Amino acid sequence: MARFAPLYDVAVYEARAEVRLAIDRRDKLGLPGPGAAARWVEVRLDLESPAPDAAVRRLLAHAERACHAARSLAEAVPVRLEARLNGSAVPGTLPQV
Repeated sequence: MARFAPLYDVAVYEARAEVRLAIDRRDKLGLPGPGAAARWVEVRLDLESPAPDAAVRRLLAHAERACHAARSLAEAVPVRLEARLNGSAVPGTLPQV
């Protein structure tokens, strides 16, 4: 967001983000369950700025569109894990996409 603030003439004095999500922990514990994927993700952003509300809303809309993490969480995208041990690939760590 800070990267785009000058485009909208928004001075950001302070920004704090809090990310929360709901998960089912059974999978992490080796118990049967629906899997460890998040059921929802919430980002709370607190800003301190003298900019008018309209300018801040335009900035936030741009930042949300440009955020790769938020866009990837909002869309179902394949995730690949490639593990390397001592410089060599660990067999079986590249799932089919």
